[in-house]
Amino acid sequence: MRDLNRVTSVTTPHPAASRARIRAERLALAAVALGALAVRLAWIFSVRFAPTLQDDAGRYDLLGRSLAHAAGYVNPNGNTTLFWPPGYPFVLTAVYRFTGDSVRSALVLNAALDTLTVLLVYALARRVSGVRASLAAAAIYAVLPSAVLFTNITLTETTATCLLTLALWLFLAAGERVRPWPMLVAAGLVVGFGALVRGQLLLLPLVAVPAWAVADGWRQALARGAMAGVVALAVITPWTVRNYLESDAVVPIATNSGVDFYIGHSAGADGRGRIVDELVFRYPDLPPAEAEARISRDGFREGLKYAARHPADEAKLTARKVFFLWYADDEAVQWTDAHAALHVMDRSLRHALLIMSNAYYRVLLAVAALGVVLSIVQIRHVPSRARATFVLLLSTLIYWTAVHIVFFADPRFHAPVMPAMCALVAVALGRVMRQPIPSVTST
Repeated sequence: MRDLNRVTSVTTPHPAASRARIRAERLALAAVALGALAVRLAWIFSVRFAPTLQDDAGRYDLLGRSLAHAAGYVNPNGNTTLFWPPGYPFVLTAVYRFTGDSVRSALVLNAALDTLTVLLVYALARRVSGVRASLAAAAIYAVLPSAVLFTNITLTETTATCLLTLALWLFLAAGERVRPWPMLVAAGLVVGFGALVRGQLLLLPLVAVPAWAVADGWRQALARGAMAGVVALAVITPWTVRNYLESDAVVPIATNSGVDFYIGHSAGADGRGRIVDELVFRYPDLPPAEAEARISRDGFREGLKYAARHPADEAKLTARKVFFLWYADDEAVQWTDAHAALHVMDRSLRHALLIMSNAYYRVLLAVAALGVVLSIVQIRHVPSRARATFVLLLSTLIYWTAVHIVFFADPRFHAPVMPAMCALVAVALGRVMRQPIPSVTST
């Protein structure tokens, strides 16, 4: 009881005052969300993004258009492909079928999804901090330069970020229900589709297990993780079957995983992405889908052999991957104009955005690091609701770093966990604002 009193005091506010406070909180949150949407739409309609087949954004756009016109899931040369995860092309297909291949409409959907992410940041932060600090965390994400700029690109970042953050919220909500299975099924569906967008999301139910165990023990936690995981696997199964029929090989989501693993564990690896033509152009005489499956298999096999035979190099690569994952946040600027190839914005604006993106991110990272320290220090002295949230946020960041150590790293790959980072910012801000950690919240 002493620990609980240290965190929050128990009061019984007057009902009218309580209603007024809740109304003010909702209005402030609505203002932040509308501001976030307005900023994103302003950027989308002022800088005309155009997909190009020279990069990932153009390939996703092409796949979405191909599916929308019933032309199949094909590469630019017209061959059926297993290489690209299908989740984001599915999203683009739905948009293009209803809007006549309007890229702008797809970008507006990005803006709407990222506005939902702003609300989810507040919902997560409210579990570990007070109203003002949580609103500040939501506002910080609302104007995070990379989050704003990624909405204007046909990449997976915005969709994956929204789905990952929604999954975290559903995990926490499931842990508080007497009958958690509806939330677990919902979480499994979100994770399953999220894995079709970015394969790294598939193991999120395992990441949630420690958070559930904090409140209810390992047996219940493992059962919840298994249930959400089974649902997620059910979601990806139809695409896995499709891949098998195309290639006569078991490919759960996409063959890019084997190539990415090879990139991170082979001669010439430096922790970042790179061209590996010696792998991707093998088997020219095989049908394209079958060749992609074999190339992915070779990538895993040869990457594992390299890792086993070069432990010293692997240790260095691990450090480099952590660095390249977290050191900067200017990739959204680079991708907006295809790394300066399209010239869609003034050079001085581009330079300013590069500086602002990295400066904003590094300040946010420093405050979030303080939030991590405070979370660890406070974890034994807070209500179980906040403790579970702390554990889930920390587990997510650890997992996201680990999964990119397994493959390779790039600064844009940290985008999906920036909402979790902003929720940890709320912990630090709550301490500065002297706001108590809530035992019960309105979200």
